[in-house]
Amino acid sequence: MVTFDYTPDNKIFTANFSGRLDTLAVQKISEILQVNLPGKDGISEDKIIFDLTNVDYISSSFIRICVSVAKQAGHGQFSIEHCQPFIKKTFKISGLDEILNVT
Repeated sequence: MVTFDYTPDNKIFTANFSGRLDTLAVQKISEILQVNLPGKDGISEDKIIFDLTNVDYISSSFIRICVSVAKQAGHGQFSIEHCQPFIKKTFKISGLDEILNVT
């Protein structure tokens, strides 16, 4: 699922995901993110990081959430970190690896 860490000193909000991020899981995650993400009111200087260290599958629904959050966060304020190689390849094939700052 998803857990959150926030470092106020650095203004870094990290969402730590785990397991399979299939369509059903992403529906629940989407609701949780809407409540917890900084900048939901359109004003935030926080950097948002999605940590996928423990993720073994992503669906197109998750990619859609990533694009939406990246737009909300603003240029350079969103990144996806610690992807498994095959997940990173999924972002690359979709052409979103650089736009979403995937590492």
